[in-house]
Amino acid sequence: MEIANNRFSQLNKKGFAKEFYTEISHITREYIEYSTYIRTLEMTTEEIIQNRDLFLIDDDSFSKWITILSKADLVKYAKQAIEPSEMDIDKNKAINFINNFLPKIFN
Repeated sequence: MEIANNRFSQLNKKGFAKEFYTEISHITREYIEYSTYIRTLEMTTEEIIQNRDLFLIDDDSFSKWITILSKADLVKYAKQAIEPSEMDIDKNKAINFINNFLPKIFN
């Protein structure tokens, strides 16, 4: 979690939205991969959704993560325009997801 939070603290919205959202997606996927040993860095968002049963997290957390990933995909691939204030909100959502992530096996 410390590595992910350090990367978030270095994340700068002054660059392009595409790079910003690429990094948010990568940070969350990498954190999940290292926490659960599920190869999320090699999966598309759609593959993650299709393999929901692999992720031992509550539905609300999973839904929030998919929302982050889907928005990142729209920005990265569909060139969706994003306001800087929205980037701040999404960064905070991703940080909250990481900080509150706890697989069901630990509950």
